[in-house]
Amino acid sequence: MARTLSIAGLGAGITAAGAGAAFATDYQVKAGDTLSEIAAANGTDWHELARINNLQDPNLILIGQTLTLDGVKKSADQSPRVAEKKSETKKKTTKRDREQRTTRSEDRPSSGKANLSGAWAKVADCESSGNPRAVNPAGYYGLFQFDLQTWRSVGGSGNPAKASAAEQLMRAKKLYAQRGASPWPVCGKYLR
Repeated sequence: MARTLSIAGLGAGITAAGAGAAFATDYQVKAGDTLSEIAAANGTDWHELARINNLQDPNLILIGQTLTLDGVKKSADQSPRVAEKKSETKKKTTKRDREQRTTRSEDRPSSGKANLSGAWAKVADCESSGNPRAVNPAGYYGLFQFDLQTWRSVGGSGNPAKASAAEQLMRAKKLYAQRGASPWPVCGKYLR
């Protein structure tokens, strides 16, 4: 017998086979997921889920990222939730929801592009067509087209195009905190 558990209101299912199996041990992040929703749907809290997955920034999970559920401590007062299917629930759509919907992984080509959401996805699309391995012959690299000096100024080492998409995003956010949108004179318009 197989059971499908649905992530709170998202319609994303986790299927576990066998009478004794209640949960899958991995979960692949979908557009619109949050760590707290994933944790709640699996009977734990987001702190525990972040700890098990060694997430340095629990506010940054990427579409397509695989989170392990194996080893999370289940809360005694939280039983796993089987949510209604998305088609059965009417949810008010916000501007942020619409922006995230435009960056779903199934909408992006599978040519090694990063799955980001919101304004940062727009900047990456504008700068590098969303390709974390992009190289501009003028000396700019990665999703956000860092030059090597700027990359190092925000703590990066090596070539930005060889860093993970998550690291590139983290360093772009550091740069933005220091200098605003000015490092991206054209594409920075999405951050304003």
